[in-house]
Amino acid sequence: NNNNNNDDETEQQRQPQNQEEQQQQQQQQQMSAMDRFMGSFLYDRCLRYTPVKIAVLVLCVGLLALCGRSASQLTQEFKFTDVLPEDSYLSSYWVAFRAYTTQSGVRSSVYFRFVNQSDPIIQQQMHNYIHDLVALDQISQPPVFFWLRDFQTFINNNSNTITTAELQNLPFNDQLALFLNDTVYRELYANDISLDDQGNIIASRTIVEMDNIDQDVVTQTTDALAAQRDVSLAQPVNQQQQHRTTDFAFFTFDNNYFIWEFYSVAPTELTLTTITGIVAVTAVSLVLIPHWSAALFVLPMIAILYIDLLGFLQLVGVHVNVVSYVALVMSIGLLVDFLMHVLLRYYESPHMGREAKVRDTLQTMGSSILVGAISTFLGVLPLAFSSTTIFRTIFLAFIGLVLLGALHGLIVLPVLLSVVGPNVCIQQPQQKQRRRHSEATTNNKEHDEEQAPTTTSPKLAIVPYTSGQEQDNDEDEEGEIHT
Repeated sequence: NNNNNNDDETEQQRQPQNQEEQQQQQQQQQMSAMDRFMGSFLYDRCLRYTPVKIAVLVLCVGLLALCGRSASQLTQEFKFTDVLPEDSYLSSYWVAFRAYTTQSGVRSSVYFRFVNQSDPIIQQQMHNYIHDLVALDQISQPPVFFWLRDFQTFINNNSNTITTAELQNLPFNDQLALFLNDTVYRELYANDISLDDQGNIIASRTIVEMDNIDQDVVTQTTDALAAQRDVSLAQPVNQQQQHRTTDFAFFTFDNNYFIWEFYSVAPTELTLTTITGIVAVTAVSLVLIPHWSAALFVLPMIAILYIDLLGFLQLVGVHVNVVSYVALVMSIGLLVDFLMHVLLRYYESPHMGREAKVRDTLQTMGSSILVGAISTFLGVLPLAFSSTTIFRTIFLAFIGLVLLGALHGLIVLPVLLSVVGPNVCIQQPQQKQRRRHSEATTNNKEHDEEQAPTTTSPKLAIVPYTSGQEQDNDEDEEGEIHT
């Protein structure tokens, strides 16, 4: 009996092992050629060997150092011709304009509002504002046409039928009406002075040339923006406004200020967005992979990938502009996909041991990641043939994203997991439920087998001979007939 019990226990222990072996054989048969390649060739014949792992980690550190140095040299640059096709007439015109002129093409308008411009004190402040702007390094000469300067000349040196004394004694609105009735002055300043129904000035403007800046040099444009802003802030009339940043009485404006403002805040915003994005994807990894050690892989790996991408863009000649800024922000969410799928499968793998879990991860998830990378590459490949620099910038950004993401997700991260990966298994609720159901079914089956009556052939029982009465009593008491 003891021997039979031992045999039964051994048989029960072998049954789960046999089931696992059968399941593995079935999985091997159901795997595609790509899955077998990722597991049997990429890992078993390449990544599992210690020298290969050391080489992969050394190359990863070297790439990080190279791209980190390259990223430190990344600059901001935006050219007007980047948004135009290469054969555009406007592109040729801009090249010729830069070649045959010394001016930058930035004509900033100087505005005056919210003040009584008939007041001599305000008029003097307007002159002072123009003088302070001209004192900037970016502006070499005063405005060619300034209505207030010509208006005062008109009042003091009048050559019309009315005498100068009479003209000076008139109200300001009448003086301004006579000034604008002059054909020359009306042609020059009719669009620069806004009047209400009573003839009062609502707002006025003049134009200054920022001729000492190169629009292709971002530092010069951002310095010009900051310099004119400082001059505007220093004006007494602006300091009296309650909302100094939105209700300036004296200020300058040009459409180029929009892109200049972008470049002035881009470094800070890009840094903040990057940090926020990395922290966000790390927090999401803790939700999708409910094990604290996942963050120890996501945080440094996504930071390394981002630095490598910045360095790659600088190496291929891409500068930070509006388009590359958007691509860099999106890259955080796209790069983390290559990491999350590998990590999630690693933690869910039922195999024990780092090597077995990494092999199972590459064998079951590696082909999907590789196909995703290839499909993304094919999706952006047509942009390589665009005649516009902007679309080629998107193409280069996605090429770097896919290449670096696939290499780190399929090679670097598996090597790290095979060396320092946690030996844990996290199952999804459905898998747990299926496992519990399977265990419950097995237990019920074993219980039923124990409780089921055993059907055997009749056995001969040798009993002492008794009389008929005693046999009847025995039959009644025992409830069975002995044969």
